Amino acid sequence: MAQMTKEQLEAIIADQVKNQLETAGAKMSGELKEQIESVVKSILKEGPDIRKMLIPDGTEQRTEDPKAGFKSFSEFALAVKSAEVSRGRTIDKRLDNLTTKAAGASTNEADAEYGGFLIPEEFRNSLLEVAVRKSNILSLAQSIPMATNAINIPYVSGNDRSGGLIHGGIEFKWLDEEGQKNESRPKFGKIQLRLRKMAGLVYASDEILEDSPISLEPLLTRMFSDALAWQLDNVFINGTGAGKPLGVLNAPCLIQVAKEANQAADTILYENVLKMYARMWDKSSSIFMGNDDIFVQLASMSLAIGTAGAPVWLPAGGASGKPYDTLMGKPLVFCEHCQKLGDMGDLMFADWSQYLVGQKSGGVVQFASSIHLKFDYDQTAFRFVFRVDGQPWWPTAVTPRYSGDTLSPFITIAERT
Repeated sequence: MAQMTKEQLEAIIADQVKNQLETAGAKMSGELKEQIESVVKSILKEGPDIRKMLIPDGTEQRTEDPKAGFKSFSEFALAVKSAEVSRGRTIDKRLDNLTTKAAGASTNEADAEYGGFLIPEEFRNSLLEVAVRKSNILSLAQSIPMATNAINIPYVSGNDRSGGLIHGGIEFKWLDEEGQKNESRPKFGKIQLRLRKMAGLVYASDEILEDSPISLEPLLTRMFSDALAWQLDNVFINGTGAGKPLGVLNAPCLIQVAKEANQAADTILYENVLKMYARMWDKSSSIFMGNDDIFVQLASMSLAIGTAGAPVWLPAGGASGKPYDTLMGKPLVFCEHCQKLGDMGDLMFADWSQYLVGQKSGGVVQFASSIHLKFDYDQTAFRFVFRVDGQPWWPTAVTPRYSGDTLSPFITIAERT
């Protein structure tokens, strides 16, 4: 087929449009003619392959539809006429696809960093991701299904046992014969969990959803699930309790072990770890958690012996093997949500079974997608919602009968500056 010029194609199209509209009994207005000519020129502006446009459907594989979904140009012209007659109230979606509109921040092909890299000419159907390291706090915590927005959780009020009372007011006394018995009874309190909403929203252009060799919808779902777990780990540790869960580092029951006399800034000593271990209420299900910054400090801890010292974590020759994943016999988890070296919270000793996590019954992420929210921008909206609250079950630390040192399920080292 000989190459047709753009002018020749425009003349043919104009004749077809006129004939089709007259056949339909419609009189072409000057405004309608200008609209059609404007759209036609916008199609031809990029210099499409005219040969491919004229090849019948199905005779050659194409990656895009140069006809914008219309079977014939007459069908396209009638769609434009319908839009003009209705004064824009009835617009064929295929007409919208011919216009590029700015829609704000979204996942699209034009922006390389936010999706465009997924649409190269050749692309392997795989994707490199920076792994999200989860500490699995959610699986260790005490899960509370919630059918309503708020729930009260009772606890026994009686964390000070120094006076001989247990459970807030129960006391047994040794009595002489016919001695009078005094009344005693337990005391209770309650804490309230109120569901807080977490939400994530992303827009993806129709082009990237259709053209990407990677199935974008399940990819987004998994990425937002990872982000949710990452955010929950952070808030369970650092949350302020204001509009979000209360993290253990801001909880009244947290114990901060004081630094050693003359301890240098940004250090962790063996004595710090020993005192943390001693202050744990129940060591059976507790774990250590720390920022990656602390590894060098742990590896260089030693026990002073005279003027020398002996390593306490890595033994002689220990650097030639795999570093230990335990501390004082308990699991050691490195977590990026723990504070940096030297700050309060760089190393924690926690029993997460004493942390309450309230979740909407079902405990699943609500996922929804919609093409209507950004219909005029050719974008699909993906929404992720999760309702949760959390806080330690303990209102305060416990004061034992014969010790001034309190005990708690959440221990850390005070700031070392």
